[in-house]
Amino acid sequence: MKRRSSAAPGAAVATAVALAALTGLAGGCAAPPEPSTALAGPPTEVRVFFVPRGADPCGTVAPVVRKVAGPVTPAVAVRELLAGPTAEEAAAGFSSLFGPATAGALLDVVVAEGFARVSFRDLRTIIPNASSSCGSAALLRALDATLAQLPGVRGARYSFGGDEAAFYEWLQLSPPD
Repeated sequence: MKRRSSAAPGAAVATAVALAALTGLAGGCAAPPEPSTALAGPPTEVRVFFVPRGADPCGTVAPVVRKVAGPVTPAVAVRELLAGPTAEEAAAGFSSLFGPATAGALLDVVVAEGFARVSFRDLRTIIPNASSSCGSAALLRALDATLAQLPGVRGARYSFGGDEAAFYEWLQLSPPD
């Protein structure tokens, strides 16, 4: 003999649908939850540097201000830079060698004794024109200016997965002393 639930017919189905919607199982229609700014801390501002319209594209950079959740760290600043200009920033005339293809390229940033050591995934195939003298100047100015705004950072060195020689060779430069 089957046991019947005392719940109204369809109540189990309604409960299952509600649970599926809450967990995102209802046909993939439920959006993932938004990150909680309460857990991440109050929004702060970070400046990232891009080439402004009409400027010398070989090294003139200017800041744009972005809001980020939590404190601004060197890694946060570099990630924002690597994402490239937003649609609004591009419409305002800012350009960069960085963009969607470089957004996930940061491996690590370690600051010691005033110097940031920044390690990237290999960018050579993603930004092939950075090896020109103009491209390398623009890329380094954007990186250096973005990091220099941060307390405790007075210089930076860059690498591909820890290989500084490969990074600077790509830019047709010698690694800094």
